[in-house]
This record gives sequence, structure tokens and C-alpha cells, in this order.
Amino acid sequence: MKCANCGTELKDGTLFCPACKSEVQWVPEYHTLETILLQKQMREKSLKEKKQKKEEELRQKKRQEEIRKKKRRKYQIFGGSIAALILLAGVASFAIKRKEYNSFDMQMAQAESEVTNKNYESALNYLERALELQPDSTSAKILQAKIYTVNGEEEKALPILSSVIEKEQDNVSAYGELLRLYEKQKDYDSIKSLLDECDNEKVKSRYENYICEVPVISLNGGTYEKEQRIDFTAMKYGTKVYYTLDGSEPDKTNGTRYDSDYGIVLSEEGEYTLKYIAYNAKGIPSENKEEVYKIEFKAPDAPKITPDSGQYEKATKIRITVPSGCTAYYAFDDTVTTESTRYTGPVEMPEGEHIFSAILVNKNGKISLTASETYVFYQ
Repeated sequence: MKCANCGTELKDGTLFCPACKSEVQWVPEYHTLETILLQKQMREKSLKEKKQKKEEELRQKKRQEEIRKKKRRKYQIFGGSIAALILLAGVASFAIKRKEYNSFDMQMAQAESEVTNKNYESALNYLERALELQPDSTSAKILQAKIYTVNGEEEKALPILSSVIEKEQDNVSAYGELLRLYEKQKDYDSIKSLLDECDNEKVKSRYENYICEVPVISLNGGTYEKEQRIDFTAMKYGTKVYYTLDGSEPDKTNGTRYDSDYGIVLSEEGEYTLKYIAYNAKGIPSENKEEVYKIEFKAPDAPKITPDSGQYEKATKIRITVPSGCTAYYAFDDTVTTESTRYTGPVEMPEGEHIFSAILVNKNGKISLTASETYVFYQ
């Protein structure tokens, strides 16, 4: 047997070649049928294993390729989903903004928010859109007028509020804004006119501090026989009353201010046309009222003289009863006038036959009828 590697002759039983040191593979030099079949099976097995290995490598390669394809599809789907979501978000955002733009409530909410932040121009823009959506909205109009008033543009606010009140005479908010506008302008006559024309008790009750009530007068017009004093009552704090007595229209400049300490005194005869007006603490006027008085002082009754007429044998004192507030005058045997002797106390009865006459004059200058007594006195 020779070494398969170097060809050196080998002895039986040698395990390694003495020349090249290679392992010696001992095979019989003859081949039996069994050996040939076994070798064939081994070759077939080896081929089969190689085939299987190659097929396995192909399958592995195919699986790896499929995994790569799945990953690519996944990335493509994910990327498409992201793009779709972005597109959807954009569409949704546009839809929301579109909805907000066409929503009256949203426009009003934005306007009110801007007013709170004092961004009035921005608020007006939102209100313009709100009124495009609901042209008859009183809430939008009132807020719009309020902004104009704050900005000092009362000429724009006034027609807006007036139109709202004309349509809704129970709109408390519209009345409030218009009253504040007039008050800012110190247009108190317009405040009075506005509330005078209002028939809604709810509105009047809500803004009663803008209403000046006419005070209660203590004396009604009429004819009186003596001096009269007139006063005003039931006036709220801060109310002032101005009056005239000649029939002219009273106000703060053409009128006398009423003083409760002195009242209004009609001390002389004649006819008085009293006109009066009140102004409340805000300066808002009341109705202008009028009363007519006629003072006709009454003359005092004829004085009482004592003693009575008669014949007297001794000197007697003559007395006149003088009521309070009157002055007496007397004369003997003559017509008595205010130029006659003023009575200051009992008068001595003169000797002889005489007529004693007396009159009374009250503080208003009214003269009584003459009273007379005839005395006959001789000692």
C-alpha cells in the first residue's frame, strides 16, 4: 500500500506516513458489491445533503428578501399614514376654522374676549362678522355700541342703541348703555326724554337713579286771605329745587334755589304763578310744575270799644281791644284814619258830648271798618 499523499510504500498497520507524516487511510484494494453499493449511497447522500444545503440557502435568502420587502411596505404604509394624517389634520383644521368663521357664537365669544383684553379694533372685526351672520342680533349691536362709546365715538354708538330701543323697548341693556352715553355727554335733557318716553316699568325700576321725581309741594294753588309759606317735601338726597314766582320757566340760572330753612313766603297781596323744577344728584331734571296763588288779605274786624255809648257823671277811661298783629287809631268828633292818634293805652273821656271813633290796621295794611261810641260827660 502506498501513501495517498506522497506515494511512499507503507507497511501494513502503519498509521502515519514516515515520509510526509500524513494519516494513512486504509482501504481494501478490492471492492466487493457491498462496498460499491455503500460508496454509491454515500455519494448520493453527499449530493443530497449539498442539494438540501443549497435549497436551504436559497430559502434563507428568499425569506430575508421577503422580510426586506415587508419592511419597505411597512415604511411605505407608515409614511403614507403620516402623510394622510397630516393631510387629514390640515383638512380638519380648515374645517374647524371654516366652522368658526361661520359660527355667530364663536365670533361673539372672540369679540367679548378681545374686549376683556381691551383689543377694541379686533373686537369690532369679530362683531362685524357676527352681524353679517345675524344682522338683527341686539347683543352684537349693544357690544359694538359699547366699544364705540369707550373709544369716544359716541356719534356711531348713538344711532345703534336708538335703533335697538326702538325695536325692543324692554331691552334693559340697551337703555343702560344709552343712558351712560348721555351721562358721559352731560346731556341730561336727553336722559329725561328717554325715560319719559319709556313705558316699561322694569326699565324704569332698573334705572330709577336716572329719574328725578317732582317733590311734594306743601300748599296747593288757590286764594288765601293771609300770608302763606310754601315748602317741598319727599326729596331724595342731593335733589335741588329751583322756582320762579312770575310765571317764567325756572332752571339753574333763571330761578331761585329753594331753601328749606326759609321756604317760599307769599307775604304780599297779589297773584303769584309759582313754577318749579327739581334736579337730582346726577343733575337730571324733573317735570316742570306750576301752581297759581292769589293772596287777598282780609281786613280786621271793627275794633271793640269800651265803655259803651252813654251819659257819664264821672271821668271814665276809654279802651280799645287790639288783636295781635294790629294797630289801633282813634279820633274824637272826626273821621279816623291812619294819620289819626295811635292808640297806646286807655284814653281819658273828655268833658262834654263827643263821638269817639277807632279803626284797626293789621300787619298787611288792611284797615277795618270804623267803630264809634258817643259819650256825654259833665262833672
